[in-house]
Amino acid sequence: MYVYPEPPAEPTCVLLLVPIELVPIVGALFGQMEQRRGWKTTADWEQGYKAFVQLQAQLMSNCLADLIAEIRALRGVKPDYTGVPVEDRTTDMYRDLNDIIGHLNTLIFALSGGLDNDDNIMQILRGDTPATDTRNIVDLLE
Repeated sequence: MYVYPEPPAEPTCVLLLVPIELVPIVGALFGQMEQRRGWKTTADWEQGYKAFVQLQAQLMSNCLADLIAEIRALRGVKPDYTGVPVEDRTTDMYRDLNDIIGHLNTLIFALSGGLDNDDNIMQILRGDTPATDTRNIVDLLE
């Protein structure tokens, strides 16, 4: 009989790579976990059912939703769209990775000693460099 485990203090996950030819079999095995008869208590079954249904959805979507969310978080939303709910945002509402890379070049320039003084990194972080109007690292990336 299965007992649903206590979740860890820090939410974590494991990336499980399933060969494509085994996806239907793994999905079917996950499907078996939806049945009440294998669980010790009704509470265990209810939690397990929800978890395995989510796992099946991820298996069938190849975790694309999670990957897209991570990429969007990396890119950051454009200031004009911060009030738009996340589920209503479209791709054009996020910053372009090329723009972010362009801003990082200034920081890379400072890290390589390009400001001709020993305190160049602090100047970039504080926004004291004459070439920028930034006040901190977050502004540098926007």
